Amino acid sequence: MTASPSTTTSTTRPSGSDIDPARRWYILLTVVIGTFMILLDSTIVNVAVPSIQSSLQASYENIEWIVGGYALSYGLLLIPAGRLGDRFGHKTLFITGLVGFTIFSALCGTARSASMLMLWRVLQGAMAGVMNPQITAIIQITFPPSIRGKAFGIYSAIIGIATATGPLVGGVLISAKIAGLEWEPIFLINIPIGILGLILASRTLEQTYGRAGSLDIAGIAIVSAAVLALTVPLVEGRVLGWPAWTFLSIGASFILFAVFAVWERRRLQVGKSVLVNVGLFRNRSFSAGMGIALAYFGGFTAIFFITSLLIQNGLGYSALYSGLTVIPFSAGSLISSSQSDKFAKWLGRRCLFLGTALVMVGIGGLVVVLERRGVSVTAWNLAPWFFSAGFGSGLIIAPNVTLTLSGVPGHEAGSASGVLSATQRLGQAIGICLVGIMMFGALSTQAPSSVAAVTDDLRANLIAAHMPEDQIDTAIATFTRCFEEQADSADPTETPAGCPEQDTSATDPVSVAFRNAAETALGKSFIIGAQRALITSWVLVAITFLLVFLLPKRIAEGRH
Repeated sequence: MTASPSTTTSTTRPSGSDIDPARRWYILLTVVIGTFMILLDSTIVNVAVPSIQSSLQASYENIEWIVGGYALSYGLLLIPAGRLGDRFGHKTLFITGLVGFTIFSALCGTARSASMLMLWRVLQGAMAGVMNPQITAIIQITFPPSIRGKAFGIYSAIIGIATATGPLVGGVLISAKIAGLEWEPIFLINIPIGILGLILASRTLEQTYGRAGSLDIAGIAIVSAAVLALTVPLVEGRVLGWPAWTFLSIGASFILFAVFAVWERRRLQVGKSVLVNVGLFRNRSFSAGMGIALAYFGGFTAIFFITSLLIQNGLGYSALYSGLTVIPFSAGSLISSSQSDKFAKWLGRRCLFLGTALVMVGIGGLVVVLERRGVSVTAWNLAPWFFSAGFGSGLIIAPNVTLTLSGVPGHEAGSASGVLSATQRLGQAIGICLVGIMMFGALSTQAPSSVAAVTDDLRANLIAAHMPEDQIDTAIATFTRCFEEQADSADPTETPAGCPEQDTSATDPVSVAFRNAAETALGKSFIIGAQRALITSWVLVAITFLLVFLLPKRIAEGRH
């Protein structure tokens, strides 16, 4: 659909040719600050999970909403926010999102219950959804096709750095215990960053627009219902035992997505403003790139969630150690993403083949190392595989953004960017749900075999501790029952009824024997859970690899 003169704002800058070349890079610096905040908060919370669990008595369900709810609300707002940016101005919506994100970050950092943290995280994600499509639209409009790939390469580098260093930054902040706080600073750090971003935005950004028109309220309602119908049962299903409504809801989501496509097509045919121009999906690069974004973000972002839970909850290491473990991923991503534009121009779609192959090798290596090393695994054992996955990741994100938007006219930049970003966030939310199902499910199903594997050593240690032999069998039976019940509980911080409270400070030989047995058994369960979750991520990346075949062999120059 071509907008009529009455619905197109004259200040639209479809190619960036009338923006001073030197100013472009200041504009890029400003908007990537928003990118850094958004993506940092998508992974920084992972290392804080154990601290949040103990501080706020958060259940596994709470944790999935605190982590995945951010991505969910983020994704829900992206498409309408993209259209709002086209209509009311990308600068206006960027600043609105940045202000809201900063405020809700402060509220997250002062939350005193799991339910309040869940609420503020959802609203924080919503503000990220308002801000993000403006970022990619501003880059698309500001930079002409000849240098747009370089700009998106920098954008991709920031994505990789923020996503991969989030756990490290979180680990440092938690370990530092600033002002006696534990997990709270991971959110409060956004306040000074947000203030800096606002100062720069007010001075550097120019108001740009896309195609104007009425807001498609019905379309927003349909697509929002579709996303919720898909993701809510994925989060709630495992805890509730997968009742019938969860499967009906997932089935209904696909029907709702189809209804949304029909609704948007009909509006387009009668000349009304649409939320998503479904005609964009006729472009092979756009439709294939959307599939790649969905599958890849579902696979790779879940790695950090898995790693944090394994390292801290399963193996008992600190938040800082958890953050340091993924440094090789950050290093690999930084190196490759900074050169991704050159790789893309040289290799075409083979750049994405290479990237996904390296990520698959990296994830596969992690699974094998966990199988071989078990609970004795260290960060050094995992380092080369994280580097491989990180290096590959840097060769995927920016080239895929470039090729997905390459055939999109400037007046559709905001809408197309919103759809792309929404697909990435939906993939992230689905990925968290799927690996959560695999990992938390394994903690329950593997509990009997894990505790059985430590029983002989526990018995020997109790005998060595001079525990009366007539009490040993009863004590081990109680230990086994309590371990299995707690593993099957939705709240990992709650002691099952009839089970003794764990005293982590006790030093008598009997208490130490039980504590060591519990830690070893838990570690074994987490190792298996992490392996299953990583295999799920590997499958999603493998799907990404196959989808690359649908792309043109060469990445075309963007249209303007």
